[in-house]
This record gives sequence, structure tokens and C-alpha cells, in this order.
Amino acid sequence: MPKIVIPEYARQNMMSKQPNTTSYTAMSIAALLLLQGTIAMPAQAANASKSGQRVLMIEMTPALCSLQPTRSRMRQCLEGYSLTVSGLDMGYGERCGRGSEPRITPLQLKVVNRIMPDTTVRTQAWQRYGACSPLSSSNYFRQITNYAGALKLPNELNTGNSYTVLKSRFIGQMTSLNSGMTPASIDLICQPGTRQMILTDVHVCYEGSEFGNCRNVVDNCGSKFVISGGK
Repeated sequence: MPKIVIPEYARQNMMSKQPNTTSYTAMSIAALLLLQGTIAMPAQAANASKSGQRVLMIEMTPALCSLQPTRSRMRQCLEGYSLTVSGLDMGYGERCGRGSEPRITPLQLKVVNRIMPDTTVRTQAWQRYGACSPLSSSNYFRQITNYAGALKLPNELNTGNSYTVLKSRFIGQMTSLNSGMTPASIDLICQPGTRQMILTDVHVCYEGSEFGNCRNVVDNCGSKFVISGGK
């Protein structure tokens, strides 16, 4: 799995190119994340309401680092991550693992670090969701890396620029890039910015290994929103 940190000089090079409004390319989330990250579980989530549905939670790091200054010393904020995975709701309930720590091998940790670089985030994900499932912590994080490795996102998420995007266009890109995904498989979460809503989280819902319909969605971004590149 590729590394997810993008050096500042590379970000600056990419900033000179504005996203194309008529075409797009993509790479797997693992390769795109390769270019960056986040903290803490979102307060709102497209919760899996029963066993069987799974929700992969992806955070837009520049937006969260800006909107929540307490995150400013997080590794993903300091190192210029564009996005990262913050957890996987397995659908077995929440907050079962109070005080428990995930146990994964050093080799697996190297892989998980590429999409979940913060120790606190990994611990919170395990305690909140993983410990409720029948999986070991090793298998829980393997599930996360498997979903992340197969998911494709528009390259626009990693341009380093900030720009406004139509929700319909963004959803259309996501469904075109991922076979079997429908608009109902995606829950977009935003927070108010100075002038309009800013995308902070993308939740992708699954039924087993296939895309499913999200339940208990937030979907509060409106018809258009800002994707923040941190500049």
C-alpha cells in the first residue's frame, strides 16, 4: 500500500493546477491518502443501525485542522495530509471497548499508519466500534485497510486548492469511479464556514463487501460546498 504523506513542496507544485471542471481522474483511496490525514471520531455519523452494514469514515483534514484549532498539533495537520480514515462502524453497536487498546503487529501498524496516522484516532476507532464486533483488533484494522484500498476518490480532493463543488457533481464522480456504488451509499457531512458549508467527512456505506444504502444519514452539505485544500 502506498505511503500517504505528501511533502509540502509537492503540495505547492500541485496548487498551480486548478481542478478541471469537465473531467476527472482517480486513484484508490490508499494511493490518494498516500497524499495525506485526521483525528477523533465525527460527532455525527451515518451509523450502521444493524449488524451487516459497515460505514467507512473519511475525514477532510485541511478543513478540520482549520475549523478545529485543537487539532493543529496533530500529525496529519502538521504534515499536510489531505484526508484520512477515522474509523469503520461495523454495525455491532458503539463504545464497547472502554479502556482497551488495539493490538496490532509492527508490520501491520506500518500499513495502518498510512491511512490512520494518529494513535488516538486508532484507539478511539477500536474502542468505539471495533471492540463491539467479533473481530480481533488486527482483523478490524485489516478490514479498514481492505475497504480503503479498494475505494476510489476523485483526484480533486488532493489538489491542495480550496474550491466550491456541486454536490451532484461530486456524488456523480464517486458513483462513476466505484462500480456498484449509488448516491445512497454516500453520506456527506459539512460544517459551516465563513460563507458556505465546508466538507469535513465522507462516509461510505457497505453491506458486507458490496456498497449498501446508508442509514441515519446526516447529509447536511446542501447543493454545493467547499472542499478545503488548506490554502
